[in-house]
Amino acid sequence: MTVFGGGTPQGEEAEAWAAARAAFARFDAADRILFSVPMWNSGVPYVLKQFVDVVTQPGWVFGVDPVTGYQHLLRGRGKGAAVIYTSAVWGPGLGPEFGADFQAPFFTGRLGWTGIDDVTEIRFHPTLPGDAGETGRIAAEAARDTAKTF
Repeated sequence: MTVFGGGTPQGEEAEAWAAARAAFARFDAADRILFSVPMWNSGVPYVLKQFVDVVTQPGWVFGVDPVTGYQHLLRGRGKGAAVIYTSAVWGPGLGPEFGADFQAPFFTGRLGWTGIDDVTEIRFHPTLPGDAGETGRIAAEAARDTAKTF
């Protein structure tokens, strides 16, 4: 919030800011990014959420204008992502008794918010009532197809 408010981090804050900047620089250097995202309590694992929080900083991933709102600073830079979503209980087409998907709406939505809108989703949901062999075959085929142009 120091930077967001126009200030300069000092001391330990400056060290944390430099580490965050290094993480962002590595992320930003990639034209194509592959994410493997297992479902964790209907969402994404906390360490992935922490990564999102670390690299999503003003002036790096977003800007804010008081009239027009957020600017998505990675837009138009040719970045793409492939995201492999997995889960063991929830799956597409299952009812609420098997949970909910807060995983893909959050993560694919967050990528779009940054300006990365070339996103391929690959899903593997070997759910309790499902056919793990068939869903695995479909996911592997999708991964091979994606790899051809990624």
